[in-house]
Amino acid sequence: MVIRDPVADPRGGALTRGRVPADPFRKTGWQVRKSVADAVRNAVANGAADSQNAFVERALIRELRELRRQRLYDAYAEAAADPAFLAGMGAVSAAFDTAAGDGLEPGEA
Repeated sequence: MVIRDPVADPRGGALTRGRVPADPFRKTGWQVRKSVADAVRNAVANGAADSQNAFVERALIRELRELRRQRLYDAYAEAAADPAFLAGMGAVSAAFDTAAGDGLEPGEA
């Protein structure tokens, strides 16, 4: 059985009731402030989502994607500050520079 990551796979949220999904629903015990719950209820009443559950799940997935994106950017920044990584990338780039003109006549590049 393959369980999709709803953050990596946008189809992860496309589950319908009555179908046994690979990633089943789970009741949680999280609490939010009354004002937030009221705002969600009002947003759903105004058509923002099919249900409060769908609205909250969509918001959580959006936040999880942002966290994943930020971790990736942090890793890029760390690599950009690593002299050994930069030297390795320079070597790879130099190796590809010699292949970039393969098959071309001088001045065609």
